[in-house]
Amino acid sequence: MMAEQIAERLHARHSGAGWIGRCPAHEDRSPSLSIREGFGGRILLHCFSGCAVEAICAAMEIKISD
Repeated sequence: MMAEQIAERLHARHSGAGWIGRCPAHEDRSPSLSIREGFGGRILLHCFSGCAVEAICAAMEIKISD
């Protein structure tokens, strides 16, 4: 899965070099999830409200290895 696919799935919008969207791991009223592509094709997810990557992936029903 690519960062753009995750962004589309979460209806995120472009922001700088990546996307910003609502985190699926918590009740998110405003976008708090940063989605970017890192080195080697890795996808970087960061919730500014503090959700763990494991919780974000579980809410999206994907594995971290995906």
